[in-house]
Amino acid sequence: MSMFHVGIIKNFLQNEFNGLIDLSDYKDKSVQEQETVFLTRALAAFTINMLCDISSEEAGKCVTDGYGDNGIDALYYNQKEKVLYLVQTKWRQDGTGSVDRGDIQKYFLGIRDLIVPRYERFNDKIQKRKEEIDAALRDANTKFMVVLAYTGQAELAANINEDVNSFLSDLNDSSEFISFKSLKQANLYNMIAKGAQGEPINVEVALSNWGENEEPYKAYYGQVAASDIALWWEEHYPSLFSPNIRMFLGDTDVNDNIVKTLKEEPEKFWYFNNGITALCSTIKKKPIGGSTRAYGIFEIEDLKIVNGAQTAGSIAQAARNYPEQVGMANVSIRFIQLKDSPENFEREVTRNTNTQNKIEKRDFVSLDPEQERIKDELNLHAIAYIFKSGESIVDTQNSFDIVEATVARACNLDEIDLAVQAKREIGKLWDDINRAPYKILFNKGVGSLELWRQVQILRVVEGELSKKVKELSGRERLYAIHGNRFITHLVYQKTKEIEGTTDIMLTESEKETIKMYTSEVLIDLISIAEAEYPDSMLASLFKNFSKCKELSSIYFRRTNE
Repeated sequence: MSMFHVGIIKNFLQNEFNGLIDLSDYKDKSVQEQETVFLTRALAAFTINMLCDISSEEAGKCVTDGYGDNGIDALYYNQKEKVLYLVQTKWRQDGTGSVDRGDIQKYFLGIRDLIVPRYERFNDKIQKRKEEIDAALRDANTKFMVVLAYTGQAELAANINEDVNSFLSDLNDSSEFISFKSLKQANLYNMIAKGAQGEPINVEVALSNWGENEEPYKAYYGQVAASDIALWWEEHYPSLFSPNIRMFLGDTDVNDNIVKTLKEEPEKFWYFNNGITALCSTIKKKPIGGSTRAYGIFEIEDLKIVNGAQTAGSIAQAARNYPEQVGMANVSIRFIQLKDSPENFEREVTRNTNTQNKIEKRDFVSLDPEQERIKDELNLHAIAYIFKSGESIVDTQNSFDIVEATVARACNLDEIDLAVQAKREIGKLWDDINRAPYKILFNKGVGSLELWRQVQILRVVEGELSKKVKELSGRERLYAIHGNRFITHLVYQKTKEIEGTTDIMLTESEKETIKMYTSEVLIDLISIAEAEYPDSMLASLFKNFSKCKELSSIYFRRTNE
């Protein structure tokens, strides 16, 4: 069937992308060569088209295949989801095999060059997308989806899988910001068979301890096996999710905790997790099981998850590594039927389930009496301190909030660990207001005016770095962006006398000194880091505890010589 499936894929690509793929560099080549290149590039465009839910016309413009592509055949940055998609494709007319190891290694080297970035190693097609790539590299929250699509039937060879794992392990040294996805012939055929928007997802689901709601709109709720959610993800991602919600963000504080619970305490997962909300066109209970509410089988048509993408994605991620533990976990789910509901009901459910009643870790900070003390003391000096959700800063000149205070305190410590944590995931600093690290940052010994001056220093540093971002370009510019917390930490080590005075506001002279320190530290940091980690992804480097400790140690050795 391989040749049959390849034929289906070929006909689809020719019909869908006719006139949308640039072949100007092959105008003098043979018809056969032109066809092969067209199919390779159209396959890259189709991959972007399907994964990113963009038009075929726009996907065609994402193709970068050609001389000097450095292994990258297409790329697209989804600014909403903060995901940079990188694609390599291999067209195999006979439908056999997979890909050559050398091609994969070239692809991975190209990705490393893009991350630095070394644009001089890429062709004009990629250089024309420099602004798009820079936007991705500037954002510390950007994730990279590395995709390999090929028309062969075979799985990737063992040595290629080793290369993939080594590549991911090397780059994901501080957080999981790069993931890999391979699409072989069967995957591509199924994607085409389902259509660009995907056929409705119809599933049969077993619910335990289920219940129903008849009015005003029909819905069922209960517990579903976490392994079922993982299966839905593997078979239907990304069409499993409503296009109106954010996709899975990968390695974040919340998602890490979800995976940890599944790994260590799967039997408690139902108690700890908020669950999933899904919409469907219809839902029907099958007769099996009778009227008992302990267990029921339901037929779901046109399934779409509208709340719980992070839960579903984390379950799928955990299932790949800990399938046995995930098999022991259940998750709450509710299915809301859209049949006979008002026209805008789907949109209302999607919007409200993703905005109402969100409790963030910072909300628990309001329970700490030390926060109230700091606020009261600063009020005596006409400085407003905001630490409760719902309150907002009116005058930034004479006010600040808990986020600025936390960053300032974390960066001000002698050790760099909490400054790195503030860069990685600030929420972890608010995990438990009764113990470290929170108690290290906020305790009875924290003076309110001292904190205010630390925040002012932070603002001067950030202002100077913002200026540098406009002045610098390329990789140097990325140091000013991603190294902000690291740089602030080093500047604080030079400004102990400034922050220790009793004046409420920084003087202009003090501000100029801080700006000077910031510029000096940035220059020194670039020199040191480029010598130690020249090929690093800077957004990842400054979230890596061990590497930041090493850079800090080298910096102080050098400056104290």
